[in-house]
Amino acid sequence: DTNVTLFYSFLSKHMKETLPIIYTPTVGEACLRYGKLFRNDHGVYVTSMDIGNVKQILQNSRKRNIDVIVVTDGSRILGLGDLGTNGMGISIGKCSLYVGGGGIHPGRVLPVMIDCGTNNETLKNDPQYLGQRIGRIQDNEFYELMDEFVQSAKEVWPNAVIQFEDFSNNHCFDMLERYQKKYRCFN
Repeated sequence: DTNVTLFYSFLSKHMKETLPIIYTPTVGEACLRYGKLFRNDHGVYVTSMDIGNVKQILQNSRKRNIDVIVVTDGSRILGLGDLGTNGMGISIGKCSLYVGGGGIHPGRVLPVMIDCGTNNETLKNDPQYLGQRIGRIQDNEFYELMDEFVQSAKEVWPNAVIQFEDFSNNHCFDMLERYQKKYRCFN
């Protein structure tokens, strides 16, 4: 949080040694404890209550020129299951890989959390959990939110690529089919 230049310089020079720290397996542990570790927002949070306002939320972000967006709903994090908004760590970690390994400027990546609730009762009862304390939204509302998100992202950052990261199996393949011909995206 204090010296991004030094962090990414070290990361790019020592990628092989640091990869297990910034991504698998350490990122899984970080996601499990994300609410307890949270200090600063490192991305954008969009909730199911934001339907109709997603473009405004993206425009209000501190980033103007984005090349890569890594978005998750936290529903299937690294085989750990439904971690809800704690899954933001996976988007942050993947963005770190794009910067350290891919040479993308840190200001041009954006981690995004689509908070669709969680079915994880432990998280819903955790006072440090940062997300909505509701069950996962139904498919019709999920796709309404995702449709608005990808369209808004395209309008705000027309050249950005969207990576769908760790969405549950009941959504990930349908999302790719739904969006791949209209938007710059992959999962």
